[in-house]
This record gives sequence, C-alpha cells and structure tokens, in this order.
Amino acid sequence: MRSLRLGFTLGLELPFKQTIEWAAEEGFEFVEILLDGRYARERIEDRSESMRTSLSDAGLGAVVHLPFVPDPGSPFTPVRNGVISEFTAGMELAVDLGAEKVVFHPSSDAWELGWSESECRAFVHESLDELIPAAHEHGLTPCLENVVSSYYDVTSFPELLDRYPDASMTFDTSHALLAGMAEPEMAQFCREHADRIDHLHLVDTRDGDEHLPVGMGHIDFATVFEGIADADWSGTATLEVGTNDLDTIALGKRHVEALLAD
Repeated sequence: MRSLRLGFTLGLELPFKQTIEWAAEEGFEFVEILLDGRYARERIEDRSESMRTSLSDAGLGAVVHLPFVPDPGSPFTPVRNGVISEFTAGMELAVDLGAEKVVFHPSSDAWELGWSESECRAFVHESLDELIPAAHEHGLTPCLENVVSSYYDVTSFPELLDRYPDASMTFDTSHALLAGMAEPEMAQFCREHADRIDHLHLVDTRDGDEHLPVGMGHIDFATVFEGIADADWSGTATLEVGTNDLDTIALGKRHVEALLAD
C-alpha cells in the first residue's frame, strides 16, 4: 500500500497536551477525537485554539469522530433536526481543530416494532442528505462508518456508497466481523471499495465489540491488510482502542507496523 498514516482514539481519561506530546514521541501521525464525554463539543470548543496549537507543535493531525449516542436516524423530526444541528456544530469544531476528516454513524435506533426497515433507512437518508453536503461545505471529508446493530452494516454498505457518491467510508474491522464478514471477505471488500474507503478503524476483538488494540484479539489482520495492499490504498487508520493505558496503545502500533513490514 502507498501510505497508511496511523493514529489512535484519544481516551476520555487522557489529558490532551501530555498525550499529544507522547503520541508524537511514539511516531503516531494523528489522533482521533471523539466529541463526547471529556471531549464533548460544548466542553472543549473554548479550548479549540490551544488544542490546535498543541497538535501543530507536535506535528500531528486530527480526525474528529462525531458522538454516536445522538441518533441521526430518529423517526422524530425535532430529534433528528437537533442531531443534524449538533453534528454540524461538531464539524465547525473539527475545522477549528485542524481536522480534515469527520467520522459519523449512518444509523437509526428507532424501535423495530414501531417502524419498518424502509422507514428507518429513509430517516437515515434525510439526515445524510444534509450532513454530507455540510461536511463538504466545511472542507471536511465525510467518512461514514459501518456499524453493527443498524440498517447499514458492512454487507449493505455498498448501497449507501452508491446513493451518496460524495461520501467516503470508515471501514471498521470489528464491526465487519460482528456483521458476519470473515477476514478474507474483509480483504475483498477493501479491494473492491478502496476508492471509497478514506479511513480505517483497526479494532481487534475476542468476543463482541471490545475495542482491543491490533494483536490482542482474534482478527487475522494480515489477511485484511493483503486486500488493502493489493488495492495500493492510502489513507488514515485509527487504533480505536478502549483503553487509557499508553503502553497498550503503543503495543498495538508495533503489531500493526510488524504486519505491514512482512
């Protein structure tokens, strides 16, 4: 593959400036900031200038992940409009932080007994019809992520890519596995859709969506990387890990580098 720029998700308990300095020392190229918890938009928007300065001083970029609890596929119009407003405000903050990409879930948490599949997909589409142009208007690449318990897992994601030619994809390995896609199929998916995949979530797992660093679960990343390499892919890849332990994050990075070196 031409270039895989590696970063990691900034854990909610990790202090920003110190972690950015550590990331630069470890050779990471960016961090992914989830706008929730400690780093929720309303908690950090008055710090965006100092955060951007810390990133710039360390030579690091940023990817912004919009919060996944707000439901862009809500069947209730005022709720959906509120999510669109929050996500758009998150995009504005992403620009202030110097990010080039914004990740979000094209999902619906609507009650399955109350709303049909076609209705829920339509709710998702109504939000994406506004959010994808909004991202481009802010100079951001909208990287829609394959999720598990929703209406667009990895098996149906090509339909979404066909519907929105201006959108890119975040390919999440753990979500793909949990949707029933084995590693050779992941590799083939990456070969076939490399031109639409702009970002990766490299997530290992043993059981469920555990958010383990690469090499600490059961996913055969060597096979997945074969598909990415065959496509001569380049882009950003986040170790989307559920830990605040820096040594564990660094170990995941070494595992990725060892696989890429083979």
